[in-house]
Amino acid sequence: MSLLSADHLADAPLFAGLGEAERAELADAFVPRHFADGTAILVQNERAEGLFLIDQGRVDIGKRLPGGGLALLATVGPGEVIGDMALIGRDLRRSAMGIARGPVATWYLPADQFRAALARLRPASLQLQAELGRLIAGRVVAKAADIAALLVAEPDAFTPRPQRGLAPVIEEGFTPEAFLAKLPCCAAMTPAQRLAFWNAGERIEAPADADLAPVGGAADRVWLVVRGAVRSALPHRGGIYQLTVTGPGQLVGIAAMLAGSTHDRLLRTSEQATLLAFDRATFAEMIETGDALSRELGASVNADLVTALDALDQVEARILAMRRGHAVAA
Repeated sequence: MSLLSADHLADAPLFAGLGEAERAELADAFVPRHFADGTAILVQNERAEGLFLIDQGRVDIGKRLPGGGLALLATVGPGEVIGDMALIGRDLRRSAMGIARGPVATWYLPADQFRAALARLRPASLQLQAELGRLIAGRVVAKAADIAALLVAEPDAFTPRPQRGLAPVIEEGFTPEAFLAKLPCCAAMTPAQRLAFWNAGERIEAPADADLAPVGGAADRVWLVVRGAVRSALPHRGGIYQLTVTGPGQLVGIAAMLAGSTHDRLLRTSEQATLLAFDRATFAEMIETGDALSRELGASVNADLVTALDALDQVEARILAMRRGHAVAA
């Protein structure tokens, strides 16, 4: 291998949605890396510093077992990407091992180089950031489906949460600036940008246990949690089984929207909450403009999706660990 071509990138699903010019720009950033049989390409819990596009050979992906050995999750080959989470943010850790099975030739994209291009608002990096969001959103939706299947298989193993009915406390003198400046997605904005961002959405004051979206509902809105918290859950035996809790500064409902699906989980406030709601068209316009605001919003979207995926991984592990024991509260 000498130089990676744009046509070669087009064969990989992660890059297939990019334009020809953007693929050509990204191709120049890849460098070749080769691994011998048995080499660890990805090391679980080590800092994620870049992604690998497999050119030749196969790689086993798995989780380390407490007593030693590897729990195999998948085997990937030419045209597939591993380690893509490295592009989401700094100081992320590898979530799994990647072991070469036979000689493996790869193309490597350093995360620092990608982030430098993103800081300059390079079109290729902005498009790749958006593609990563769609990819992770699909994983979030798939993981929630796996958990739903576990609950269906053993409905008596888990105790559902009941729904409460609490009235909201209305606060008339609320001003957004003091709150928005502290939220991760808004921290890099100017005061004028934060105000424009606030005005683009609809403020919602919701009481505890208010339903925002039902399972199967249209994913035509996303919500930014400004104060309070929102839980995602699966209906379970007349109650709910809690999956995740989203707090201030995070988005809810984004996975279903990016994945192009209906809501796969119930979204319900877990306490009184101040939310900023955006319809699909408004949110898409903000995230696709190619300016600094869209870069920061895109980075926040991806970071929130990774957080959600990690939380769902923990929920699935908990269910698998507890399914043989006593009933556990959701």
